[in-house]
This record gives sequence, C-alpha cells and structure tokens, in this order.
Amino acid sequence: MPDTVNLTRPGITVRLDPDVRDRIQRIAAHEHRSVAAYVEMLIERDLRARDEAERVIHVFVAPELEGVPFGPVEREEGESDERYAARAEALRILFGGP
Repeated sequence: MPDTVNLTRPGITVRLDPDVRDRIQRIAAHEHRSVAAYVEMLIERDLRARDEAERVIHVFVAPELEGVPFGPVEREEGESDERYAARAEALRILFGGP
C-alpha cells in the first residue's frame, strides 16, 4: 500500500519558544483541538481580521452636502489642545479638507 501525501494542504515547520509551545498545547487541549488545528485557526482568524481592516470604507453624503467643504472641527468640552489637534487631523485625513 503506497503512502499518500495530501498535496492540497502543505505543511510548515514553526519554531516556538518552549513557554509559548506549552501554552499553545494547553489552550489547544482545552478547546479539544490538535496543536496544528489551533495554530491554523489562529492564522485564519488573523487573516480574516486583516481582510476586514483593509476593506474600503465608503462615506455617503447627503446630496445637498456633496461638494460642500468640510467645516471646522468643534472642540469637545475639556478637550486638550493635543487631543483636539489629533482628532482634527484624523478627520481631515478621512474626509479631506484644508
């Protein structure tokens, strides 16, 4: 009987710190998974999170406001100068403006 190898799912080798390996083994056992299945799940979860983070965000504007320049950012009560500047810059980057 010849040995068969599943070529659709190639394996990889990962070197881990012993403490990390032990922790992964405990978590995998607690979740009734093999270490390989747990690591695969972690990788897939990370890739889904990256895909979600890279999605394009569409901002819809009311037709009567389309093309109207973005107004000044209003300062929140008790907001520091540093926080206000950071928030104003983030909004300028997101929505455009001077």
